[in-house]
Amino acid sequence: MRFNKILLALIAAPAALGAINGKCSSGNGVCVSTTSCTNAGGTYVSGKCPNDPSNVKCCNKTKCVAPNGAVGSCKFTSDCTGTTYSGLCPGGSNFKCCVTAPPPGSVKKPSGTEVVNFARKYIGNPYVWGGNSLTNGCDCSGFTKLVFGNFGITIPRVSSDQANSGTSVSSLSNAKAGDLLFYCTDGKVTHVALYEGSYKIVHAANSKRGIVEDTNINKNSYYGKPCKLRRVL
Repeated sequence: MRFNKILLALIAAPAALGAINGKCSSGNGVCVSTTSCTNAGGTYVSGKCPNDPSNVKCCNKTKCVAPNGAVGSCKFTSDCTGTTYSGLCPGGSNFKCCVTAPPPGSVKKPSGTEVVNFARKYIGNPYVWGGNSLTNGCDCSGFTKLVFGNFGITIPRVSSDQANSGTSVSSLSNAKAGDLLFYCTDGKVTHVALYEGSYKIVHAANSKRGIVEDTNINKNSYYGKPCKLRRVL
């Protein structure tokens, strides 16, 4: 009888590992459909979910950005020693974005060009008011927050608060790549963009245009006038 129980347990273990939304046979991935994996921004490999249908693979997402801008990776909650965030990873409710605090002084400050190059990767993605995803949609201040968050730099969520972050830049002629450019209407901040240099910006423009690059930045009837520059790097 004891032998039978052990045998059943050994048979059940691989099946549990291969279950949909279950753990892959090795690594930190989750077994999901290839479509779900791709839609969530993950990458998949074969051979680690052997008991599932052919369209179910081991999905890994090594980088996720929490709503507060912190960067983590997708893990099962049982394996996370930090804070978990829902809705950012493929898989079930027990597979979440895990963010752990880095050791003091371990985060390297990026250059403005590095920040801009990262931001440009998302040109063409949608604008979503209140959104918090560079892939599935965000608004102007969500975009800048998420971009800087990728480098471990936390700035406020709202553009009017971001306008008080970092240090002031006196004029566009003194602006550098990675600075934040704000637009105002009637003296109030209404929009924020990431300055690329050479009088260009990348930003989450609006619901019609999405995330785009613009060159006519001195005046825009949709956003108002450039009114403020801040440097957070």
